[in-house]
Amino acid sequence: MLIRHALPEDGPDIARLVAAAAPSFGAKGHSAGSVALVAVDAGVVVGWLEGVLDGAYTGPGAPVPPPHGYVLSLVVDAAWRRRGVGTGLLDAFVDLARGAGRRWVFLFPDEGEQVEGRVAFFEQAGFEAVADPGERWPAMGRWT
Repeated sequence: MLIRHALPEDGPDIARLVAAAAPSFGAKGHSAGSVALVAVDAGVVVGWLEGVLDGAYTGPGAPVPPPHGYVLSLVVDAAWRRRGVGTGLLDAFVDLARGAGRRWVFLFPDEGEQVEGRVAFFEQAGFEAVADPGERWPAMGRWT
């Protein structure tokens, strides 16, 4: 498996992956300034991460001032889960954030069905819940 920056020709594979694995995401394009990474095996996209390196978590638990890395989306093909794809994509993004001088990366787990499993996955990938009183599912962050 190879993790690399997404290319324009990866668009149809990313759209297929999102439609199959996370239809609640809907069709959205990359935002200006976003970083898109893909995990590829045998020429097929099996995972995708989109994030920004100029994010700003403004909640009460941010350990350092912005800018922060911010993971916007992470999707892994169902057949490739529990094989290191998601963790590899997160690690690659954290490495990019570190290289851009960011000290901290954050994300918000999708609060839909099976949120507990997503939170557990992010914890295993080194993210910790951010102190945010009153929020059942607060942001999660990881030092770079």
